[in-house]
Amino acid sequence: MKAKIIITCLAVLFSLGSFAQDFSNKIITAQDLYAEAKYDTAAVVYQSIIDSGYQSPELYYNLGNTYFKLQEIPSAILYYEKALKLKPSDENIIFNLQLCNSMIPDRIEEIPRLFFINWYQSLYNHFPIDVWAKIGLILFSFFALLLTIYFLSNKIIIKKLGFWTAFVFLSLSVFTFFLTYQKYSSFKQHDEAIIFTPSITVKSSPAKSSVDLFVIHEGTKVSILDQVGEWKKIKIQNGSIGWIESENMEII
Repeated sequence: MKAKIIITCLAVLFSLGSFAQDFSNKIITAQDLYAEAKYDTAAVVYQSIIDSGYQSPELYYNLGNTYFKLQEIPSAILYYEKALKLKPSDENIIFNLQLCNSMIPDRIEEIPRLFFINWYQSLYNHFPIDVWAKIGLILFSFFALLLTIYFLSNKIIIKKLGFWTAFVFLSLSVFTFFLTYQKYSSFKQHDEAIIFTPSITVKSSPAKSSVDLFVIHEGTKVSILDQVGEWKKIKIQNGSIGWIESENMEII
């Protein structure tokens, strides 16, 4: 029985090792193909890695760069957006995404946001989800340490100091865990998309015979508000809302 367990463990370890080696080889192959300007083949290899279930901001960023070299701007924007979702403050991703957005036909003015919403958004995007989680755990550890001091100390001033500083660290850790949860929920949600049709007319309702509202072009980012059959209710950055068919977009 013990021999079977050991053999099974060794088989699992061997398969995991083989998978890691295969993944590493594919990454190196894709990087070499990119360096040799074989962008078509590099994109296929990067895509096969993503299809196998692996995802990282670096992988999405590299695939975005590959599509940029192929001048497939909507695909480049899609993968830069995916990378930004995992690493929202990365300057290279932001720069390349802005460059791609400057190359699409639509110039949509974003509705101005209140200053405190901008402040919160900036804080929210400052760290990726794993960093926020680590900060939350560190703050909670300080809270536990200070609470211990509060219970163990016999001096009134130390007890008061321990209690109030513990309260501050608890508040900060709760806020940080809230940010972590929000980022996790945002990552799991797929309520944004990139338009992949050269030009499409947005309708007033989910039917081809409904009234034409406005036109958007490939590369434009939209928020998805609702879905009816094959139609999706979308919102663009200037606040305009309408319906388009799902086949015209790729979910971020």
